[in-house]
Amino acid sequence: MKTISKIMSLCLAATLASSVLSGCSSSKTTGSDSKGTVDTSKPVELSMYLIGSPARDYDQVLAELNKKAKADLNATVKVSWIGWGDFSTKYPLVLASGEPIDLIYTATWLNFYQQAQKGAFKALEEIGPKYAPKSFAAEPKEALKQATIDGHIYALPANFNNYNTYGVMVRGDLMKKYGITDIKTIDDYGKYLDAVTKNDKNLDPAGMYNTQTPIDGLYFFSQNLYPLTGDVATNSPFWIDVNDPSGKIVNIVDRPDMPDFLKKMKEWSDKGYWPKSVLSNKDNEMLNTGKAASLMHNMDTWVGNYIRNPQYDLKYYNFVSPSYPLSYIQDAMAIPASSQNPERALMLLEKLRTDQSYYNLLTYGIEGKHYEITADKKIKALDSEGFQAEGYCSWGFRDSNFRYEQVGSPSNLSEFKAQLKSSGKTNIYTSFNMNLDPVKNEYAAVLNVMQQYYLPLKLGYVDPVSGLATLKEKLKAAGVEKVQAELQKQLDEFIKNNK
Repeated sequence: MKTISKIMSLCLAATLASSVLSGCSSSKTTGSDSKGTVDTSKPVELSMYLIGSPARDYDQVLAELNKKAKADLNATVKVSWIGWGDFSTKYPLVLASGEPIDLIYTATWLNFYQQAQKGAFKALEEIGPKYAPKSFAAEPKEALKQATIDGHIYALPANFNNYNTYGVMVRGDLMKKYGITDIKTIDDYGKYLDAVTKNDKNLDPAGMYNTQTPIDGLYFFSQNLYPLTGDVATNSPFWIDVNDPSGKIVNIVDRPDMPDFLKKMKEWSDKGYWPKSVLSNKDNEMLNTGKAASLMHNMDTWVGNYIRNPQYDLKYYNFVSPSYPLSYIQDAMAIPASSQNPERALMLLEKLRTDQSYYNLLTYGIEGKHYEITADKKIKALDSEGFQAEGYCSWGFRDSNFRYEQVGSPSNLSEFKAQLKSSGKTNIYTSFNMNLDPVKNEYAAVLNVMQQYYLPLKLGYVDPVSGLATLKEKLKAAGVEKVQAELQKQLDEFIKNNK
């Protein structure tokens, strides 16, 4: 991975902040000047793509934001959504379509690095500090380094760093009913799933759906492994032991414990811990709507679900060991190469990241209608059905300075966060990004094989012995050994340069 070639220019750009921000005022300039102001005399409609689905009142919230953006930037924004049920296929298609898009949410789990290498995003190291100076100046050096590929910055990471959590949220009321007091291992989780199948047959025990089948992630995270792509959702076979300073890449398919893991998954599948329709199921709200007894995801999802369903007394058990800070590219915003208004898009992003009134609208809704701020500076929901706090892909411009703790959060949340921090360690591999150019065709073929053969295998839909043999055969034919050798060479160089 190459280092940033223009970090020093950001410091100079920050000194220009006061003059550049005049381009973000309500006055409309009539031309561009050497200080980076932009001609805002022409009204524009910005196109922004987000992941998920909008709130019931999202259009009302967006209308309020557009009033502000029209006055400040002579711009409005139209938001399009890529649903949870098909983001893995639709997201790359949208970027490749050539459709004019000005802002888009991006992340490791959306294959940010691969998309950037394909030319999907505009480079920001020149225009970013001009039109979003405060945002770029506030970014940690490491965040910009992680957003850099071949010397170019392709995204603006959220100004928020969190610890990696991936585990299970389960209903505390059901745990009490079943006499289960704790969940520390994947086998403990299996006992909970078994109790659900025997006692509450109307519930889906695991709550998995087509783009969220992380049962293997629970296991491998608990074995100290970290996915080289930065996220288990990419279904890449390449992981790494976070405790291994040598940086030897692990192909999970070849691990000696994989046969036993797959045998266990076949047993769980046959017992009905999840239905046979997982890969076609797009319902990601089963836990919230009382259809599922658990869900595998991160801490933030636990908090949001807990607030929405206090009657379930949701418990959360993190399987990531050891804990470590997430990659800064876990949540970020990028400007697609097809953007017709990159300057105005950056100015809007600057507002979302530095003006609390903008931030609050897309994060919490309309004050007095959807939320209120309590005397102790917490967000109290007034109408979660109309707009749920932090529920609609505002994560790409999340800012630790603007976030509020929500009334109704789990009582042990502060203790949980403190435990993450106290037990956390550095994971240098979160800063590694792969250059797939030398093996792009083989890597694409490997992911296709994992999608076609590994997903049904890990869900216990096929015989674990013959299925694993077929998977290994297909991966070898796809070029998995060549890909692993190339990535190992890159990782060795990364470790050499970052000791």
